[in-house]
Amino acid sequence: MTPSDTDRSWALFPHGLLVFERAESGVSRLLVSKVDACTTRGCECRDIGLRAITVDADDKFDPATLSSDALLAKFATEAMEARLDIDTGNVAPDDYEGRVPLSAEWIQYVQSQIDGELLDVLHEKWLRSKGMKSVPKTDWESRDPGDLVGWYEAHPSDRPDVYQDDDGAFIAEDLFCVKPTCTCDEAVVAFVPAKVAHAQDVGSIRLRISTLDILERRVEANDAALLDRLWHAFSARHRRLTSRLSERNKQMVELASNHFRAPVRSTPRAGRNEPCPCGSGKKYKRCCG
Repeated sequence: MTPSDTDRSWALFPHGLLVFERAESGVSRLLVSKVDACTTRGCECRDIGLRAITVDADDKFDPATLSSDALLAKFATEAMEARLDIDTGNVAPDDYEGRVPLSAEWIQYVQSQIDGELLDVLHEKWLRSKGMKSVPKTDWESRDPGDLVGWYEAHPSDRPDVYQDDDGAFIAEDLFCVKPTCTCDEAVVAFVPAKVAHAQDVGSIRLRISTLDILERRVEANDAALLDRLWHAFSARHRRLTSRLSERNKQMVELASNHFRAPVRSTPRAGRNEPCPCGSGKKYKRCCG
């Protein structure tokens, strides 16, 4: 397993195993995890189970061997357990009912490698396990085409991007201009307290998507330090932020083309005894009717 050019240390293989790679004394050490998602509809759990073993590997390591009989036997005797919250990215050892918890060392490492891309992938797996899928919607609240629209308004079943701070838990909301002809190349990231209806925004960052240059900082709750901490956590989680915002911006504009499409208006039909709209001078019933 080779990390990508973004220094990503994890890979989710087609056979469903999540693998983290860590260099240790010149040797690649792998944490190989079976990913388990709750299948109970209506259950409010928001976490993924990780049943993991450690494997030594060199540069010739073949991911195909992850499904070997020897590895399966290792899972049966050496597995350690952890839970990963798909909203916050928090990883915790799991010793429920006598399970062997994942070691503190690996917990700390895995926690440091969790990024937004992995959380989104695991959320899709969580949705599928419950027989659900993310379906965009365009019946947004009434607004002008030049107004900003939040990602979650258009994608209500997507994973809320939650950040925990000493002051509480906060959701990051990406907002985009959805005017089809706009070329502003901008997005806004706003932070709002989680699980609080109609909560006041902490503040927002307006930035240029292509360069990530910050164009404006707006503090709503008179706490600039909190906004800075949340922005730092957001930037650290989304390592490929330009790609993320560019793709989301493109999708939002495409959805807006349906939302703001002018309704098709049919020509009013003339009454039978009214003059025909074709201009012949005859009654409609004697002409085009």
